[in-house]
Amino acid sequence: MSDQNSDSVEYRGYLIVPKPLQAHDDLWHDGYQIWKAGVSISSRANTESAHATRTTAMDSSIEFAKIEVDNLAAMTT
Repeated sequence: MSDQNSDSVEYRGYLIVPKPLQAHDDLWHDGYQIWKAGVSISSRANTESAHATRTTAMDSSIEFAKIEVDNLAAMTT
């Protein structure tokens, strides 16, 4: 089952769990996991996108995950 937390977002039938990571340079990198029906569909970590705050990285992680969900949905229709 998914590791849903309070920051999770449901989008187009998928569950997005943002998981930004703090790098050695004190910047935050995007990270997320996408779930559907309790199964992990995709996971990304430590992307090239870097942010000064965790909050900004959370928002960015969700937006990147939504793009991936849109692409997944387009491939299945």
